Amino acid sequence: MMSDETLLVTTARNQAGQMRSLSEVLIPLLLAAICLPLIGDVYLTATDPAPWTSELGAPLAVVIKLIGYAPALCAAAAVVALRAVFVEYQAGRFLSARASKAFKRAGLFALAAFLLEIFIAPIAISLLGGPAFNWRFDPLDIALMAFSIFVLMIGGVLEAVAASLKAENDEIV
Repeated sequence: MMSDETLLVTTARNQAGQMRSLSEVLIPLLLAAICLPLIGDVYLTATDPAPWTSELGAPLAVVIKLIGYAPALCAAAAVVALRAVFVEYQAGRFLSARASKAFKRAGLFALAAFLLEIFIAPIAISLLGGPAFNWRFDPLDIALMAFSIFVLMIGGVLEAVAASLKAENDEIV
């Protein structure tokens, strides 16, 4: 019979393995959901200019389209960064430096996505001659902000715990 601790660790490792498998299926779908429309938009902007495109010129219009997709690409990068956490957890390395760095990286990408979505992309698009800056704040933006802050905090805490355990271990040895 397994101890409670062994059962908890085994369960956590199995769940991490399931999440890793799920992420390996969903990440390509996520990237396809972002990149295929992006490719179509860029192609149409470059080859079949809309009235606003012909005023700016195709190269600038393509840049505006790319800036518009930047928040989604950063959010996808946050999801991809979390894959390294699942790999570490599946191997039973719950407090590894690699897992904590991956958490922090995911948090930074999510924070970048939030800032791009709310401030940077709309202002940059407006300055480049696209639609005028229009402040819009979606409830999903609040969720993205909270997610990025929580993931950054978890990464920082795990990094501190790993450093503390390493220091304790070094003292013993």
